[in-house]
Amino acid sequence: MRRVTPQEREHWRALARHHGFGSAENRFVLGRFVVEDRDGDGLVLCVVTPIPAGLGGEKRMFDRTPADEIVVPGRWWQLMFENVSEDVSAPAEMRQMAATMAATTVCRDVLLPADSDTVEIGVPDSQGHVATFEALPPGTRMRVSIGRNPSCA
Repeated sequence: MRRVTPQEREHWRALARHHGFGSAENRFVLGRFVVEDRDGDGLVLCVVTPIPAGLGGEKRMFDRTPADEIVVPGRWWQLMFENVSEDVSAPAEMRQMAATMAATTVCRDVLLPADSDTVEIGVPDSQGHVATFEALPPGTRMRVSIGRNPSCA
């Protein structure tokens, strides 16, 4: 885990705004990504805003295996598609695609190598206290295997 540079922070804010996830106040929602490509039974996703581990207990965004590999749970991707579909600040086309993905697909867990780049970010809680988390940085790319949601058959 490394520290984020001021230049990276500025680049990330610009990237979030470019994809519709940033605000005029230079704030952005954590855990946002875009679909870069469809590859057979999978999607190639690119992280747009940091994906921190450890937020929300059972909604944990990623964890590590005993071999230190990073695991991003499939159910987490599903929740993020649902969240993007309800995010009024996201572009309408993106919300529609996310709603379709959330309703019709099941995502499998993603396993990233132990040496994957991670960064240290501070996240304020509801009382304004900042906690430090390990996060996958914007620009991280991964392939997510998907299947059809059985309830849609």
